[in-house]
Amino acid sequence: MSSSTPSALIQSDTEEPLKSLLSYRIATLADCEAVSTLVNSGYRGESSRQGWTTEEALVGGLRTHPSKLIDIINDKTNAILLFFEESENVLVGCVHLQHDPVERSALLGMLTVRPDLQGRGYGKFILSIAECYVRDTWDVEFVKMKAIMQRPELVAYYNRRGYIDTGQREPFPKGDERSGIPKVQDLEVCILKKYVKLS
Repeated sequence: MSSSTPSALIQSDTEEPLKSLLSYRIATLADCEAVSTLVNSGYRGESSRQGWTTEEALVGGLRTHPSKLIDIINDKTNAILLFFEESENVLVGCVHLQHDPVERSALLGMLTVRPDLQGRGYGKFILSIAECYVRDTWDVEFVKMKAIMQRPELVAYYNRRGYIDTGQREPFPKGDERSGIPKVQDLEVCILKKYVKLS
């Protein structure tokens, strides 16, 4: 699949079937503004309060920035998958994937669903497609992700999707305003892992 060509239609096999079909493709540099707007609406600011993924109470500022997305896309170990409602070709979600060929893993992050569409199974669907993508494209054995410990509902969500807590902890990253500014002290990130390689 080329970076600019939408995938064939794919139908959700998650617990909550989608009401519509989605297509997806890999983001290009031309998408950075739209992706930044989507991600920030899902995690920061008043618009994020429509959905349950908001980090507004814990972290201020931006979740990402077009300049940061440009850096990500220009690094060929990365891919950002964009998901569209096929009927109107509207961007409804995205996920960032980073390949570690030495570890044979992928780091998953920036999983976003438009706030007004959350709770409909889109997140599960995007997560499932992302796991299949890294397994089939990069031949990884497992997927890792980082979640803020002070958001137990988010950690629990990924636990239900098969991600286990590795016990590893990291302080919330500081020093890059393109990733947000902590509003509370001692924010901590846990590392979750899920094996995706087929036996």
